[in-house]
Amino acid sequence: MSTSSRAFVRKKQRPHAPLQLFCFTYAASSAQLFYSWCDHVPDWIEVSGFELPGHGPRMGESPLDNYEEAALSIADTLEPVLDRPYAIFGHCLGAALGYEATRLLRNRGARQPLHLFSSGARGPHLGIPIADVESMNDDELIEHLRQAYDAPIEFLTHPEMRPLFLPMVRADARMTQNYRYIPGPPVTYPITAVAGEEDPFVSQNQLEAWRHHTTEECKTRRYPGGHFFFIDAAAQLLSHFTTELEPLAV
Repeated sequence: MSTSSRAFVRKKQRPHAPLQLFCFTYAASSAQLFYSWCDHVPDWIEVSGFELPGHGPRMGESPLDNYEEAALSIADTLEPVLDRPYAIFGHCLGAALGYEATRLLRNRGARQPLHLFSSGARGPHLGIPIADVESMNDDELIEHLRQAYDAPIEFLTHPEMRPLFLPMVRADARMTQNYRYIPGPPVTYPITAVAGEEDPFVSQNQLEAWRHHTTEECKTRRYPGGHFFFIDAAAQLLSHFTTELEPLAV
């Protein structure tokens, strides 16, 4: 199986759909989270979750702990399949990585997305909020992720699973902690930045800070829930995204 085929998680192949939606998940998670998202969008959108090395079907690969390497890996994998218009969705770390990958693609003269949907993320220049996870032992790290983020990391409570997944969790946490925005020209696609109404890490001003990073329109919207609101709100979220994408896809 090629790296490209392992990188994309799709429930339904829609090769003739006029628009692709590439989705990037938060730290310490898997693109399997997006497996059923195709059920909430019309047939003219093909939904692909993007799996980083060390996650999901790519567990046999070494996880990346450097955001620049991760963004480069994403750009390298996406570029050959950008034969159709596309949009990006990313949550928290996934939003930053998706955004950074499009900047790399722009520098190569590659196709840019029609739209970026950022979820649970501050404007890139404000960084990604996370404690000094490098100084924590394994138990402290797991407890921090649970208490601070209410993160769905039950798999780390199983002694047999912890050694399998902890390297990936630590790599993602390190990537999140070390993310730094490098100033450059704003992107030329519109952005919709969304977050949960009770997200303690993303204020309205921090959500609106995405406006500084595009020459096009930037909308913000909040939904009921906390940092991981988008998991339960997927159907509503995708309905709103479809409405925004439809005029662009024709």
